[in-house]
Amino acid sequence: MEAIRRARSTVEAIHPVFASEAFWQLVRFAVAGLCLTAFSVTIYSGAVTVFHIPPLVANGLSWVCGVSVGYAIHSRWSFASQKEAAEASTVVRFLLVYVFALGLNSFWVWMATSYLRLPPLAPIPAMVFLTPLASFMLNRYWVFEAA
Repeated sequence: MEAIRRARSTVEAIHPVFASEAFWQLVRFAVAGLCLTAFSVTIYSGAVTVFHIPPLVANGLSWVCGVSVGYAIHSRWSFASQKEAAEASTVVRFLLVYVFALGLNSFWVWMATSYLRLPPLAPIPAMVFLTPLASFMLNRYWVFEAA
Protein backbone atom coordinates (compact mmCIF):
# COMPACT_ATOMS: atom_id res chain seq x y z
CA MET A 1 0.00 0.00 0.00
CA GLU A 2 2.88 2.35 0.74
CA ALA A 3 4.27 1.80 -2.77
CA ILE A 4 0.92 2.86 -4.24
CA ARG A 5 0.89 5.99 -2.09
CA ARG A 6 4.42 6.90 -3.20
CA ALA A 7 3.56 6.30 -6.86
CA ARG A 8 0.45 8.45 -6.54
CA SER A 9 2.45 11.27 -4.89
CA THR A 10 4.99 11.14 -7.71
CA VAL A 11 2.30 11.33 -10.39
CA GLU A 12 0.49 14.15 -8.55
CA ALA A 13 3.71 16.20 -8.48
CA ILE A 14 3.91 16.18 -12.30
CA HIS A 15 0.83 18.32 -12.96
CA PRO A 16 -2.08 19.66 -10.85
CA VAL A 17 -4.67 17.74 -12.90
CA PHE A 18 -3.11 14.50 -11.64
CA ALA A 19 -3.82 15.60 -8.07
CA SER A 20 -7.57 15.89 -8.65
CA GLU A 21 -9.99 13.32 -7.32
CA ALA A 22 -11.62 13.15 -10.78
CA PHE A 23 -8.35 11.96 -12.32
CA TRP A 24 -7.96 9.18 -9.75
CA GLN A 25 -11.59 8.18 -10.17
CA LEU A 26 -10.94 7.89 -13.90
CA VAL A 27 -7.89 5.70 -13.20
CA ARG A 28 -9.89 3.46 -10.84
CA PHE A 29 -12.76 3.36 -13.38
CA ALA A 30 -10.36 2.29 -16.15
CA VAL A 31 -8.72 -0.42 -14.03
CA ALA A 32 -12.11 -1.72 -12.88
CA GLY A 33 -13.38 -1.56 -16.46
CA LEU A 34 -10.51 -3.69 -17.75
CA CYS A 35 -11.13 -6.26 -15.04
CA LEU A 36 -14.89 -6.23 -15.67
CA THR A 37 -14.32 -6.67 -19.39
CA ALA A 38 -12.11 -9.70 -18.75
CA PHE A 39 -14.76 -11.07 -16.38
CA SER A 40 -17.55 -10.58 -18.94
CA VAL A 41 -15.51 -12.10 -21.75
CA THR A 42 -14.80 -15.12 -19.54
CA ILE A 43 -18.52 -15.55 -18.78
CA TYR A 44 -19.43 -15.16 -22.46
CA SER A 45 -16.69 -17.50 -23.69
CA GLY A 46 -17.48 -20.18 -21.13
CA ALA A 47 -21.19 -19.99 -21.81
CA VAL A 48 -20.69 -20.34 -25.56
CA THR A 49 -17.88 -22.92 -25.65
CA VAL A 50 -18.47 -25.04 -22.54
CA PHE A 51 -22.23 -24.87 -22.10
CA HIS A 52 -23.11 -24.32 -25.81
CA ILE A 53 -25.43 -21.41 -25.01
CA PRO A 54 -26.43 -19.35 -28.08
CA PRO A 55 -24.17 -16.28 -28.49
CA LEU A 56 -26.88 -13.65 -27.96
CA VAL A 57 -28.09 -15.39 -24.80
CA ALA A 58 -24.49 -15.70 -23.60
CA ASN A 59 -23.99 -11.99 -24.28
CA GLY A 60 -27.06 -11.19 -22.17
CA LEU A 61 -25.80 -13.45 -19.38
CA SER A 62 -22.37 -11.81 -19.40
CA TRP A 63 -24.02 -8.36 -19.40
CA VAL A 64 -26.13 -9.23 -16.32
CA CYS A 65 -23.07 -10.62 -14.52
CA GLY A 66 -21.05 -7.55 -15.51
CA VAL A 67 -23.74 -5.19 -14.19
CA SER A 68 -23.87 -7.01 -10.86
CA VAL A 69 -20.12 -7.10 -10.30
CA GLY A 70 -19.69 -3.65 -11.86
CA TYR A 71 -22.01 -2.01 -9.37
CA ALA A 72 -20.19 -3.60 -6.45
CA ILE A 73 -16.78 -2.47 -7.72
CA HIS A 74 -17.72 1.02 -8.91
CA SER A 75 -19.83 1.92 -5.88
CA ARG A 76 -17.28 0.65 -3.36
CA TRP A 77 -14.02 1.54 -5.12
CA SER A 78 -14.11 3.57 -8.36
CA PHE A 79 -16.52 6.18 -7.02
CA ALA A 80 -16.25 5.54 -3.28
CA SER A 81 -17.17 8.64 -1.35
CA GLN A 82 -18.08 9.83 2.09
CA LYS A 83 -21.52 10.92 0.81
CA GLU A 84 -24.47 8.94 2.03
CA ALA A 85 -26.83 8.17 -0.81
CA ALA A 86 -30.02 6.20 -1.07
CA GLU A 87 -28.81 2.79 -2.28
CA ALA A 88 -31.99 2.03 -4.23
CA SER A 89 -31.86 5.22 -6.30
CA THR A 90 -28.14 4.75 -6.90
CA VAL A 91 -28.73 1.21 -8.16
CA VAL A 92 -31.51 2.37 -10.50
CA ARG A 93 -29.33 5.15 -11.93
CA PHE A 94 -26.41 2.71 -12.32
CA LEU A 95 -28.64 0.26 -14.20
CA LEU A 96 -29.86 3.07 -16.46
CA VAL A 97 -26.26 4.01 -17.27
CA TYR A 98 -25.46 0.36 -18.08
CA VAL A 99 -28.53 0.13 -20.34
CA PHE A 100 -27.48 3.41 -21.98
CA ALA A 101 -23.96 1.99 -22.55
CA LEU A 102 -25.43 -1.17 -24.07
CA GLY A 103 -27.59 0.98 -26.35
CA LEU A 104 -24.68 3.23 -27.27
CA ASN A 105 -22.51 0.24 -28.16
CA SER A 106 -25.38 -1.18 -30.20
CA PHE A 107 -25.61 2.16 -32.00
CA TRP A 108 -21.87 2.07 -32.83
CA VAL A 109 -22.28 -1.46 -34.21
CA TRP A 110 -25.33 -0.50 -36.28
CA MET A 111 -23.73 2.73 -37.53
CA ALA A 112 -20.49 1.04 -38.59
CA THR A 113 -21.79 -2.24 -39.96
CA SER A 114 -25.27 -1.49 -41.32
CA TYR A 115 -25.24 2.20 -42.19
CA LEU A 116 -21.60 2.68 -43.24
CA ARG A 117 -21.09 -0.96 -44.37
CA LEU A 118 -17.75 -1.22 -42.59
CA PRO A 119 -16.21 -4.48 -41.35
CA PRO A 120 -17.59 -5.95 -38.09
CA LEU A 121 -14.57 -4.84 -36.06
CA ALA A 122 -14.91 -1.19 -37.12
CA PRO A 123 -17.06 -0.09 -34.15
CA ILE A 124 -14.53 -1.32 -31.57
CA PRO A 125 -12.66 2.00 -31.16
CA ALA A 126 -15.92 3.81 -30.33
CA MET A 127 -16.92 0.97 -28.01
CA VAL A 128 -13.57 1.06 -26.24
CA PHE A 129 -13.09 4.83 -25.96
CA LEU A 130 -16.34 6.78 -26.41
CA THR A 131 -18.78 4.56 -24.52
CA PRO A 132 -16.55 4.22 -21.43
CA LEU A 133 -15.97 7.98 -21.40
CA ALA A 134 -19.73 8.62 -21.51
CA SER A 135 -20.25 5.97 -18.82
CA PHE A 136 -17.57 7.53 -16.61
CA MET A 137 -19.12 10.98 -16.87
CA LEU A 138 -22.62 9.69 -16.11
CA ASN A 139 -21.38 7.59 -13.21
CA ARG A 140 -19.31 10.42 -11.74
CA TYR A 141 -21.84 13.24 -12.05
CA TRP A 142 -25.20 11.47 -11.94
CA VAL A 143 -25.02 7.99 -10.39
CA PHE A 144 -22.49 8.63 -7.64
CA GLU A 145 -22.93 12.43 -7.65
CA ALA A 146 -19.48 13.96 -7.37
CA ALA A 147 -19.33 17.09 -5.31
